[in-house]
Amino acid sequence: MTDDQTPLPPLGLTLRQAHLRAARMFAEELRPLELENVHAGVLINLGMLGSRTQRQLMDSVGSDKSAMVRYIDSLESRGLVHRRPHPTDRRAHAVELTEAGEAALTEVLAASARTEERLLRCLEPGERDPFRELLGRFTYQAPEPVRE
Repeated sequence: MTDDQTPLPPLGLTLRQAHLRAARMFAEELRPLELENVHAGVLINLGMLGSRTQRQLMDSVGSDKSAMVRYIDSLESRGLVHRRPHPTDRRAHAVELTEAGEAALTEVLAASARTEERLLRCLEPGERDPFRELLGRFTYQAPEPVRE
């Protein structure tokens, strides 16, 4: 219950609404860059993790195969990424940032920081780091074993 005795919505619904709010704000910040959230996700993943296969990018941004091909095609046509044969898997292509992609990544990260600042305005300064820590632990903890 909240202070005014209004019941809190289920956690899943609250997380979904938080995601929608964050995605809308991030999309607003990306609009001048003419990038969509998923494009930014691909650039961020490549910037953080280096060369990735399309499959790895699909898993990390939550995309299906045909959509990921379109996203990478779009980024490649803008000169932000390039594909090359994967060094150890002849069936796969490695996707990498270009110099222009690294410059775009810098702008994407600035847009991400602005979004984060906007999202966290509702919290007191001393609440922000604990919130990030708890959310990170909640999101990235090891999965629970499957019950039989």
